[in-house]
Amino acid sequence: MTQRTERDTWTELRRLARERLGSTAAIDADTDLVADLALDSIQQLDLVVELENLFEIELEPDGEREIRTAGELVAWIDDTRRAGGRP
Repeated sequence: MTQRTERDTWTELRRLARERLGSTAAIDADTDLVADLALDSIQQLDLVVELENLFEIELEPDGEREIRTAGELVAWIDDTRRAGGRP
């Protein structure tokens, strides 16, 4: 498996938002997933599942962690990847 970097996480998030969700918005760390990208709960779930499959990880819901922005989502993905990806 090729080691992917944080930069890859941003690249893939932007690609998936564009290709799978039809978003043309610029996405940076402060982009609000609901307000700025207008993602409903199904689209949010679809995006997370796509990212899990792409990076071969499982993003476990954490009651302490509330994901609102693209930056928080990328941090969650990268934290999970550093921890080994799967519980």
